Amino acid sequence: MPHLKKSQLLIGGALVWIFLSRLFQDDHTLELSTSENTGFTTAVGDAAASIRGNRTKSAAFIYLFNPIRATINGFVEAIRTLISVPRGNAIIPLIGWFGVAAIVAFTVYATSRLRTALLATSLLLACGALGMWQFTMDTFAMTFASVLLSLLIGIPMGIWAGLSDRVLKILTPFLDLAQILPTLVYLAPLALFFLIGTASATIATMVYSIPISIRITSHAIRNLNQSPIEAAVSMGSTGKQTLSKVQLPMAKQMIVLGINQTVMAALSFVVIAALIGAPGLGKPVVDALIIRNVGQGFVAGFAVVFVAILLDRSTSAAAKAQEGFIPPTPAQIRNSRIKLGLAGIATIISIFASRTVLSLAVWPSSINISSQVENVTNSATKWITTNLYIFTVGFKDFISNWVLNPLETLLAFSPWYVTLTAIVFLALVIGGNRVAILVTVLLSLIVLSGLWHEAMITLTQTIVATLLTMTIGIALGILVGRNESAERILRPFLDAGQTLPAFVYLIPMLGLFGPTRFTAIATGIVYSIPVVVKIVGEGIRAVPASMIEAATAAGSTVRQIITKVQLPAAKKSILLATNQGMIFVLAVVVIGGFVGSGGLGYLVILGGSKPELQGKGLVAGFVILLLGVTIDRIAQASARRV
Repeated sequence: MPHLKKSQLLIGGALVWIFLSRLFQDDHTLELSTSENTGFTTAVGDAAASIRGNRTKSAAFIYLFNPIRATINGFVEAIRTLISVPRGNAIIPLIGWFGVAAIVAFTVYATSRLRTALLATSLLLACGALGMWQFTMDTFAMTFASVLLSLLIGIPMGIWAGLSDRVLKILTPFLDLAQILPTLVYLAPLALFFLIGTASATIATMVYSIPISIRITSHAIRNLNQSPIEAAVSMGSTGKQTLSKVQLPMAKQMIVLGINQTVMAALSFVVIAALIGAPGLGKPVVDALIIRNVGQGFVAGFAVVFVAILLDRSTSAAAKAQEGFIPPTPAQIRNSRIKLGLAGIATIISIFASRTVLSLAVWPSSINISSQVENVTNSATKWITTNLYIFTVGFKDFISNWVLNPLETLLAFSPWYVTLTAIVFLALVIGGNRVAILVTVLLSLIVLSGLWHEAMITLTQTIVATLLTMTIGIALGILVGRNESAERILRPFLDAGQTLPAFVYLIPMLGLFGPTRFTAIATGIVYSIPVVVKIVGEGIRAVPASMIEAATAAGSTVRQIITKVQLPAAKKSILLATNQGMIFVLAVVVIGGFVGSGGLGYLVILGGSKPELQGKGLVAGFVILLLGVTIDRIAQASARRV
């Protein structure tokens, strides 16, 4: 199909869609009252109630789910007892705050360098100064347990997938699904089988983290230099010897990087898992969002940011320590061992002191700046919303009135069969028959679920957020791709943006825009921009220099080079960035149900708090999955056809 004809079809289809939407507006929209169930959601709710009722009788619970829950719960609680929660009648945990700080400093120093250890320790102590010490320790316990269990599964499976094409082919669909599935979807089903609390939160975190470990480990094994491997095989090494003596040592740096990414994914999910009773920093964040206290939310948010930076810098420094390895001299080895030994002795003394001195065991209440931070934040938020009205309320109202409302009318308030047909037509033109058939099936399932209207509201917010994200992301991506100085300046912000949990972004956006639909959209924009900028920037840099030189020699201006050469040549990267941006945006928009965005995310959260709507919440989670797959397949088809 020629490109011009495809464009004409899309424009013509859009015009017909708009006409039919205006003609039959508010007819057959399948809109449903929030408190009302459909036959399907009622059946799902009854099934969920039956599962809860058979928890002590069903063989599946007695011999599988309950033992798994007890084992994981015991493992996490053992770590919490060690650093967070006193055991029995004790008034302090086994290791007090001073001992924990010493352990963190020693661990980071042993795996990287002194500067990183000082940074990590300072960030940890800052969490205590914010009055968040125990919440921070609970987050550490949850993250450590989740990461350890994830790596025990993810690394062996990643190695297997790296060595076997068949295994990789089997795992790839599940890994792709895990990548596009919004985090909120995991929570309710797992809480149903494992109850709310640490066990279900840990399992949910593992489900989110394991695919990352598998992907990076597999990639590390598959992209090794084959010459040393072939040499080892030719010398008679067995498969096991080649793996342990050649492949794993060569892949060590990439595997450590995989550990870094697994840690950051686990932390991100542990914060969100507060919605199903997980202890840690997510709890004060959720509490602040519920009561709309921006200052209190910022205090907890700062602690999450500090923990994220601490874990990211510590684990990434360990990965970088593997780069450019030069064998140390015997004197350097001896000095390093002496320093490490002295640090170890100091750590042991610190642990003992934290067990015997109360002020070193329990964080001193006199060292607490949370109220000051809360007051400053509330004052700053009030000043911004009062004096920068045009950039907060004004911009929000402009986007809502001129972009969000018209698109929502088109998607959610047209007859469902008109919207479904229009989206299928879009998929047919962009992706062909196969994609169109898949989209038809997925959208039909959404209709049958009874939550079509809410799905279209969520889709509206996702599209608007993606459009704004791409507008900003492409501009910054061009800047980063063309200017090395800009890339160096923006790189720390882009890296930091990708390390922070999405949940944390809701706090400042709530302060700026209040509990509205636009808060979720703005949060999605901020969360997804870093990945878009990076992909677009890489695409711009990858444009052959010869093309740019030819355009320059022909007298093209900078604007013409960008619009006529670099952007068309980087079109595939831009479409990939759009795909990733939409997936990132969807993940945050559904979380935005917490701050007034409505749609499917709100139903998931409501289903977790009201038993009579649990079925509706579970179905909403499934519909989010269907919507995510629909968006992903259309976007991927668009990228493939470039």
